[in-house]
Amino acid sequence: NVYQKMILKLGQPDTICVSGKKPRIIFFVGPTGVGKTTTIAKIASKYKLEMGMKIAFLTADTYRIAATEQLRVYANILDAPMSIIYSAEEMNAAIERVSEYDLIFVDTAGFSHKNDEQCNDMKKMLAGLDAAYEREVYLVVSATTKYKDLLEIADRYKEIADYKLIFTKLDETEAYGNIYNIIICKHMNSNYSAPIIDKAYYNQTYKRFKKSILRPENAP
Repeated sequence: NVYQKMILKLGQPDTICVSGKKPRIIFFVGPTGVGKTTTIAKIASKYKLEMGMKIAFLTADTYRIAATEQLRVYANILDAPMSIIYSAEEMNAAIERVSEYDLIFVDTAGFSHKNDEQCNDMKKMLAGLDAAYEREVYLVVSATTKYKDLLEIADRYKEIADYKLIFTKLDETEAYGNIYNIIICKHMNSNYSAPIIDKAYYNQTYKRFKKSILRPENAP
């Protein structure tokens, strides 16, 4: 039926790849106010506390007031090293200092997708990562964002880097159609990795999301 076909198109949530060469560098990018820093802390704690992995933090978010202090609090709680970076050169040097770690989470400054200068700065930062390191990029967006804006954000960030999607603020809405639409649209019409809802953070909400795509009376 229609419901089952929709679920099959949605697919299964993926997680951060923990195999291969170490360290793996995980970038979190996205608009302001979507909860990137908090998302990083939640996902990082999962990998450290439940999977016993060695994690470290980098932050390039030097625009927002107290942004570095917020991540430092999380780093202290998780007993993980943290460095502030201002350039790709500083980023590579900081990574080299923790090269024996499993995962390095990189927090970035939020900015409007309409800001050309900041988009270009982010593109340079990501492109500046030493080729010796493997990376993943996650675009973090709020589930409450209007669909038209989601399309514009997804397209603009595609110009910056290939990415996967993480949706935040799922507890602030009961309307999940925009999430389904953006996943299907960008998966079918792009060459980058299929968007995902990270299972490490959203496992329970993901199940609730799938059940809520259609009204309960329409579900099997």
